[in-house]
Amino acid sequence: MLEVSESKLAHYSLHFLSETLILGEEVFTQPEVMLEAAFTQLAFNKIDMEQQYEFFHESNIALNEVFTYSRAIFEQENNFLEQSQNIAKHLHSVSQHPNIKSGELFIGLFENCLLLNEAKKILAIVKIDEKEMFLDVKNEHNQMIVHGVDGINVKKINNMAIIVDMGPDQSPAVYIKTKRKEDIVYWQERFLKIQAADEHYYKTNLALTECKKFILKEENYTSTEKLGLLNKTLDYFRNEEEFQVNHYIETVFEQADTTQKDVIINSVKPYETIISDSALEKAEKKYKRKIKLDSNIEIQVNIQHIDQIDELIEVGYDEATNRKFYKIYFQDEQ
Repeated sequence: MLEVSESKLAHYSLHFLSETLILGEEVFTQPEVMLEAAFTQLAFNKIDMEQQYEFFHESNIALNEVFTYSRAIFEQENNFLEQSQNIAKHLHSVSQHPNIKSGELFIGLFENCLLLNEAKKILAIVKIDEKEMFLDVKNEHNQMIVHGVDGINVKKINNMAIIVDMGPDQSPAVYIKTKRKEDIVYWQERFLKIQAADEHYYKTNLALTECKKFILKEENYTSTEKLGLLNKTLDYFRNEEEFQVNHYIETVFEQADTTQKDVIINSVKPYETIISDSALEKAEKKYKRKIKLDSNIEIQVNIQHIDQIDELIEVGYDEATNRKFYKIYFQDEQ
């Protein structure tokens, strides 16, 4: 758990990345309270603290640019401007693609951040791709004045990374958030060059995500069948120690045809792993327990034994009205 309510933004710099790179030439310190609060929200808003990453390099970790530059900042803060410029240059070098937008780059060093109740320094890197129009409304001499201001929404998801100084004898811990799935390649793999610190958590999370995606997209399943398969998937991950795709298919998809089996295998075979309980716990919060109808009606289903769903909910078709319907059976109204 990360707590930043008592953190202090010690140093920060701003750069601009487009076809050409504009490097900030000044390091800022001690921002006023409102500005510091805004930068803190920009840096830590919706960052995923459940998935931890670590820097890597095929031959020598010192050749990982962001690892080396961030380490230099942690060890000697008066290098902040030089190293933040190096980070900006490196990001610019891996961003030469027409689909990668121009934008500001915020780099800030926060002190007194509490991670598991231990005070840590954190280097935050935020790439801001879009600005928004805000209304600046003021009351001047009893007259309302409105101006349109082009600014940055600090609550909006950007491509973000926070790098936690774990001490001189440990590699920094890295946590990220990407705005779009397409940004993962350049942000995670080319810029930061990081890998999951807990491989079992990482693969379990991806396996559950891909299984869910397949079930929800399969047009041959009814809504109740999808709900049942999602819950059977969770039961499989709860009851097994290891995820093996063939065993998963045999356990959950009793009547899957060859094509369906091939799609599942191709999607999740790379994620066979020892099952992570923490990844399962995270997925359980996101797995579907609702049947959503096209008329803004949702049926919330909380059934202890999901196999009973066919006994309690019946799907039908009314030829007179040319519409589908659900018939729900129950003992008592509460």
